[in-house]
Amino acid sequence: MHNMNSYERVMACFEGKIPDRVPIVPIVREWCCKQAGISLSETMENVEKHVFSQYYCAREFNYDIVFGLLGVSEESEAMGCAVKYGDGYLPMIADHVIKDYEKDLPKLRIPNPYKDKRLPLILEGIRRLKELCAGEIPVAGSVQGPFRHAAMLRGPENLMRDLFKKKEGARKLMEIATDSLIVWGTAVVQAGADIVWLPDPVASGDAVSPKVYKDWVLPYTQRVVGAIKKTGVPVLMHICGDTSDRLEMLASTGVDGLSLDAKVDLGFARETLGPDYLLMGNVEPTNPLTLGTPDTVYEHSQKAITQAGSEGSFFLSSGCIISDEAPLENMEAMFRAGHEAIY
Repeated sequence: MHNMNSYERVMACFEGKIPDRVPIVPIVREWCCKQAGISLSETMENVEKHVFSQYYCAREFNYDIVFGLLGVSEESEAMGCAVKYGDGYLPMIADHVIKDYEKDLPKLRIPNPYKDKRLPLILEGIRRLKELCAGEIPVAGSVQGPFRHAAMLRGPENLMRDLFKKKEGARKLMEIATDSLIVWGTAVVQAGADIVWLPDPVASGDAVSPKVYKDWVLPYTQRVVGAIKKTGVPVLMHICGDTSDRLEMLASTGVDGLSLDAKVDLGFARETLGPDYLLMGNVEPTNPLTLGTPDTVYEHSQKAITQAGSEGSFFLSSGCIISDEAPLENMEAMFRAGHEAIY
C-alpha cells in the first residue's frame, strides 16, 4: 500500500477502508499552545495564534488531525452565558443564562454564527486551517452535544433536577438547544470542517442513567447528527467517563465513530460494536500521558491498538483532552506506537 497523507489516512477509516497505518488523532488544545509558545487565553482571542499552534504541532510531530478551537462552550456563550478564562485554568461557564424557564426561555435566541460573540472567530479559524491543510490534514470543527449545551445554558445540577421536577421547561430548552446546534453545525461545515467533533460529557455514564440518556439525550442528538450528516461530513462523538453501559445507544445516534474515555475497555467496545465500527482512544491523559514514562505510554498505546485497531476502523488517541503538562517525550511515545502500527 502506498504511503497516505493524513487526510487520506483518516478519511479512509470513515469510508470503511483500511489505511496504511493507524491514524494518530490526539485531542489537543492547550498542549499545542505550549509547544508553540502561546498561552491558551491568547488563542481564545487571536485566531492566527490558534491556527498556528494547531498547524505547527501537526506538522512538527507528524500526527493526523487539526482542531478548530474546541471546548470553549462558544454556542452557550453566544446565547447569553458568561465564559471565564485565563492563564492557569481552563475555559468555563461563569454564569448560566436560564435562571427561570418562564422568564428566560422566551428571550432565548438562536445565535448568528457570523456575528455573535466568539462564533465568527472560530469559523475564521476553521477556514484558515482548511486553507493551510486542504487535502493534507483533516480539519475537525467542534459542535457541542445538545444535552451539554442545555446544561451550560441552565447549569448542570439545575438541569438534572429539572428532568424530574420541571420537565416541560427542560424539554423546551432541549428543543432550542438542538435547533441552535443544527444552525451552528451547518456553519462549521460550510467554513471547511472535514469532520465534526461532537463532545457531550454531561451525557456520560458517570452523570446520567441509560434511561435518562434514552429519554433526554438520544432523540435530540439524533436530530443534530442527522442534520450535520446531510452535509456529507462525518461526525465523531466524544463522551468523557464510563459509557460501557450505553455504547449501542451512542452508536444509534448516527455518529460515524466514538471517541472513548480510558474508563471504557476498548476490547469490550470492539466486541460490542463489531469490527467495522470506528473507535478512537483511549490512552489515559493523566496517567500515563502526563505523569507516566514514555515506556508506559508506548505500552498503553500498543494495547489500545491491539484491542481495537487490528483490522482498521481505529484512531489512536488519548481518552480525553491532553494537558499542557504532558511531556513531549510521552506524547512522542504515543505517536511512535501509531507510526509503527502498519497495516
